[in-house]
Order: sequence, then structure tokens, then C-alpha cells
Amino acid sequence: MWSLVFLAGGALALAFGLREVALLVAVAGGLFHTLVLKPAGACVRGRFSGCEVVLASPYAAPLGVPLQYLGALWFVVAPLAHWFGFGLFWAVVGLVGIAALVGLEVKLRAFCLYCTIAHGLGLVVILALV
Repeated sequence: MWSLVFLAGGALALAFGLREVALLVAVAGGLFHTLVLKPAGACVRGRFSGCEVVLASPYAAPLGVPLQYLGALWFVVAPLAHWFGFGLFWAVVGLVGIAALVGLEVKLRAFCLYCTIAHGLGLVVILALV
């Protein structure tokens, strides 16, 4: 089975390029995490155990839209921004967003493991966009 996965991944990489495949994997992972895993119920204990605090804060849904949906939207738009020549602009939007969200985690004194992973993936995508 894994050989089929690697074969399919290789075919996608040849057809679309490594950047686009990385973006697709990041979006799929984020959507799977948001829709299937339900992060608040799967949080770890210790340094990165602030998922519930982050998700319950007033900052978790600006204008009634959950931040994870806005993050998923950013990942979905990233390849389109790259293809249409707005990659640098979209990278700056992502970098400002990551800085603001990490700042909120510091303010709340609650660090979410899943948020940190998403921010790391975002930085990888930002590097791919510039």
C-alpha cells in the first residue's frame, strides 16, 4: 500500500511541482485535523497543553469565523497566489498572521501544539512562496 502512496506522491510532484504538493499536503492535513481530530480533545499535557485555553479565548473566532478556518483558507489560497504572481504578498500576510497568533499565545500564556505545528508549516509555505 505504501508503494502506491509514494507512487501517487511522485506522480503529483512531477505533474504539479514540489511546492504545490507540499501546499496540498499541508491543506489536507489541516482540514483533517480540524474536521476529524477535534484538537481540543486530543491535546497533550505539558508545555504545549494550552489548546483548550486558546480555543476558548475571545480571539479564537474573530468576526465569528474560527481561526483554523482562516488558516486553512490561507493554505488553500497560497498556491493560487504563487501561480498568479502574488506569492510575496501572500507570504507577508502569512508572516504577519503567524506573528500575531504567536503573540496571542504568549499573551494568553497558553501554547497549543497544533497551532505551533501549523505555524511551522506556514513558515515552510512562506519560504516556498518567496
